[in-house]
Amino acid sequence: MDDRERGYFFLSQVAANTAGRSLELLRELEPSELLEISGNEIPGFGIPADLCEMAEYERLRDPALLDTLYEQTEKKGLRFLSREHPDFPEEFLQLPDLPAGIYVRGELPGKTQQKVSIVGSRRCSEYGKECAFFFGKELAKAGVHIVSGMALGVDGYAQRGALSVSESVSFPEGHRFTTAILGGGADICYPRENIGLFRSILDSGGCILSEKPPGYRAKPYDFPKRNRLISAYGACLAVIEAAERSGTRTTVDHALSLGKDVFAVPGRIGERMSLGCNELLKSGAHMLTCPEDILQYLGLQVQSDTKKPVRILMSPEEKEIYDCIGEDPVLIDDLLLRSNFPVSLILEILIRLEMKGAIQKSALSGYVRVLT
Repeated sequence: MDDRERGYFFLSQVAANTAGRSLELLRELEPSELLEISGNEIPGFGIPADLCEMAEYERLRDPALLDTLYEQTEKKGLRFLSREHPDFPEEFLQLPDLPAGIYVRGELPGKTQQKVSIVGSRRCSEYGKECAFFFGKELAKAGVHIVSGMALGVDGYAQRGALSVSESVSFPEGHRFTTAILGGGADICYPRENIGLFRSILDSGGCILSEKPPGYRAKPYDFPKRNRLISAYGACLAVIEAAERSGTRTTVDHALSLGKDVFAVPGRIGERMSLGCNELLKSGAHMLTCPEDILQYLGLQVQSDTKKPVRILMSPEEKEIYDCIGEDPVLIDDLLLRSNFPVSLILEILIRLEMKGAIQKSALSGYVRVLT
């Protein structure tokens, strides 16, 4: 690595175990000059670095230690890409607090491949898992690269959905299906329960990346910061299921600050895991009821099979009511007789099915199917 790359590598190592304030030195110094100043000099540049960061800065100034760390990175199958490297994702350059560099395992998607970030709750419902898998699969089938955090719940299921088409759909050489952006080092599978997904992403030619060096184990405060990379990498952000207050909200906030459009899947009224998405929709997010919503936004050709998402996206209760409705108008009284649901729940389900475009009110009265 040349002197500039060494400077960026040095700062990325310093930032890993500290607050990362020393990254602000790049506003005052050239990367190649970073190793020439001592840790004690950092405050002299108006940077409020604490004693821990100053000590870490001083420790890592040893050229021999840096070379060893760089060699260890390569031995673990990772590449370090500084913010000046030609392969460094251009999407990250728009971040106000962009990292000095990233550590990449596997292959990044091509610069022209459309990317969509999908996030949601770790403790999602079965319906949320189904939605995440469906959108990941259908968007990937249309050539879209899925970006997420490989977390339990929505993230992991969206990425599994993308990988499910990796052996059944042909794409040009260099096409990648999904990227996982981690809070810890890209050599460490977190959470451990997703080790199968971790390996599948790499086996499919996908990518695991992080701003943290190999060997770094993520701490709770690393994930909100990681989320800014997820929001930046996609052309837009899709939220499948989220509670009112959750880590998903930080990803949404990052996306909005970057001027990204946010899509949200509407959820059942009153359900805790639906509150976040429903609040986003009330605040102006785009409603997401089928892959076509995002594909049209991206300007991609819509495949015919993406226009029929209703069966997959229906909860069991919605499916039961939907099965009671046909081409001839069905009244609410009929639905009361054909199901065991109270009228309040039937009305709620009818609203949700209308929002999804599955049914519509008949001009004569009652409801009829739109999709089959």
